[in-house]
Amino acid sequence: MEGIIRLDRVSIFRDQLSFLIPRDWVEGESEEGYYLYHAPNTDSGWLRVSLLTRELGKETPADRLHRLHLKWRSEDEDHVFIEERTNNVIRVREKDTEQDGELLRLYYWYVANLVEPNLVQEAIFSFTVFEPGSTIRKRWTWLKSLVSW
Repeated sequence: MEGIIRLDRVSIFRDQLSFLIPRDWVEGESEEGYYLYHAPNTDSGWLRVSLLTRELGKETPADRLHRLHLKWRSEDEDHVFIEERTNNVIRVREKDTEQDGELLRLYYWYVANLVEPNLVQEAIFSFTVFEPGSTIRKRWTWLKSLVSW
């Protein structure tokens, strides 16, 4: 069964967010407000997950989500869409940067949706890779497919 990747569902932030990761991945040292996951024995390919909860005041959750969708589309029209099955608003980005002389590629995806009765939550996933263009980039493509879109 080589080539088959077994997945486990992870639930974090008191079960407010769940997603799939490869079964052999481990949780890294996390600080308050985010979680880290990675393949064992690797220096590259770290998945970081955080969750923002937005109080809405007088704005309805649907109006807030719509406004967030419009804001993201105005900033990056080609990489923002609504996933039909879940109504998640999703934004995907990539960014090259340097840290301590090392070239890094950061892959991001943001997933926002309503949480009744009056909240909008935004899950932020980032995947950090040393040596952009390496085989880890294939893992990013695969990870994107696990996010509900």
